[in-house]
Amino acid sequence: MKIGKLDVDLEELQHFVVKAKKNGYASGKKKLIEIDGSKTFVFQEGNFHYTDNYAGSYQAPGNEIIRWGKKDGQRIWCMSYSGGMLPKYWNNIELTKKTYEFLKKVLMDVNFKHPFRGLPEHKSPDFIYNMNIKGDIKRFSGKEFIHSKKLEKIVFLQDFIGGLVIIK
Repeated sequence: MKIGKLDVDLEELQHFVVKAKKNGYASGKKKLIEIDGSKTFVFQEGNFHYTDNYAGSYQAPGNEIIRWGKKDGQRIWCMSYSGGMLPKYWNNIELTKKTYEFLKKVLMDVNFKHPFRGLPEHKSPDFIYNMNIKGDIKRFSGKEFIHSKKLEKIVFLQDFIGGLVIIK
């Protein structure tokens, strides 16, 4: 597919998105701490360069960007997300820790068919993850929820949106 002057193979891009996400936040690999306190994960392979930057903890909006060739290359794909722990749980450090540990496991299940976050449903003894998504790698939006079995309530909620970046 033509993205500006670039000829990008969407299937190759989709495979890269999956690899990048498995090498980002969910992987537990080292992150860069920026001057403003935000955190950045970086991954590069072939012609694709990925960055994921987010700020915050209980609520942590962020952006994933894939550029062509290098870290300052042309943007070709992005995803923005915003959400996190529901406000009534912001001071519950233990619940937050367990919720984010579960979220990392969910995010490691990202695959070619579901390259956005993780699988649409994931269960553990303590939590249930659900994701609703519309669209495909070219243009999508979705919402994800984490339900605590012990509390019998949703404790985490996040929206995300993204797709290809098409220039003139």
